[in-house]
Amino acid sequence: MRINKLVTTLFILLVVNTSVFSQSTTNSPYSKYGIGLVRPEAFAQNVGMGGVGIGLRSYKDITLKNAASYSAISVVTFDIGYSNSALTLDDGTETQYQNNSYIDHIALAFPVVKGVWGTSFGVKPYSNVGYKYDEVINDPIAGNVSFYNEGDGAINKAYLGNALGIKIDSTSDISIGANAYFLFGSINHDQKAIYGDLAGGFNLWKVEEYSVSDFGFDFGLQYQKVFTNVENDKYKLTFGATYGLAADIKAKRSEIVRSFDGTIDFGTVKDTIVFVEEADAVIQLPSELGFGISLEKENKWTLAADYEASNWGAIISSDELYSYKSNYSIAVGAEIIPKHDGSNYLQRIAYRLGSRYSNSYLTINGVDFNEYGITFGIGLPVRRSENSYPRLNFGFEYGNKGTTEAGLVKEQFFNMNVGVTINATWFRKRKYD
Repeated sequence: MRINKLVTTLFILLVVNTSVFSQSTTNSPYSKYGIGLVRPEAFAQNVGMGGVGIGLRSYKDITLKNAASYSAISVVTFDIGYSNSALTLDDGTETQYQNNSYIDHIALAFPVVKGVWGTSFGVKPYSNVGYKYDEVINDPIAGNVSFYNEGDGAINKAYLGNALGIKIDSTSDISIGANAYFLFGSINHDQKAIYGDLAGGFNLWKVEEYSVSDFGFDFGLQYQKVFTNVENDKYKLTFGATYGLAADIKAKRSEIVRSFDGTIDFGTVKDTIVFVEEADAVIQLPSELGFGISLEKENKWTLAADYEASNWGAIISSDELYSYKSNYSIAVGAEIIPKHDGSNYLQRIAYRLGSRYSNSYLTINGVDFNEYGITFGIGLPVRRSENSYPRLNFGFEYGNKGTTEAGLVKEQFFNMNVGVTINATWFRKRKYD
């Protein structure tokens, strides 16, 4: 009964902490558009390798990017992550620094039938909204109009995944997996327009909120071939593929538009122009296709690469300021462990390096932009006990996003991810003399 009690405890911890993921975790003006900034499906150990994961299989790490990897889990694995994002914004005339910290994920995986069936569940942010800025526009009739824009919120993702592994022969196997996930949370937008040069004119105040709750699915496939060389070194070559279904996510939309006089901080409401309360709405998500490959020398090094494409171009924007377009991303990464069983602690550390590139799925004011990052990380083994194998993972990323063209903002970011991974042999049979 011990396993049931521990799984129940961790599940309760996961559910209780879902409220933590509703925090605002970004200060990016780009989070204003669509569903906000979509968070990567990567834990700290993946971040250090450029975010790769589609072609990775591990018996002791959870790889969320491909559900087929769960069948490789041979020990109960608990993973919790924390992230900090340092962001410098540049609009071409001045710069601004922002910093955010948040819990990145809580996840658990374990073998149901070792080597055949593995399962995982957890919760993490899916997308985040967090921005606050103002701008002045000169209108030929109204004169200078000041816009004050602010937004916050998050859409969270709770998932449950399963994978089955099938042995093809003594050196190769294939695995198929699927995640069922539930998206929930809310996004808020607040905009005020102050007509400072229009005598007798009223100002406008618009507040809009989306509340999201619906299900979605994604699928994964992996093929792995194990081979040895003449020196009896073992290598693993893995091919992976993923597919995420397009989805019409159910939402409730509320909107209120009011006129007022006075300043942004103090004014008197004059009239309610628009009032919508919890009307049915739909947030469209695109289909996604991914391919990955990895080559691993067991307990020594790993090389991996991912390619992903999202069909955002099939979605029509209801806002004339931006439109969607299909996009792609490329990531490569490497890990090396000098000597996994060495007496020198530095030899047992996993050293990671990677990079990634993507073009944005948004076109804003007719302008396209890109995002790229270089990454590095380490995996620190922590003193193990009889039934537990804890590790501390750090992933760091430096990169750039956006442009200063057409009134947009260029972002320079430095992200730090910290993850704690604990493997426990809960199913060990005790022997008695």
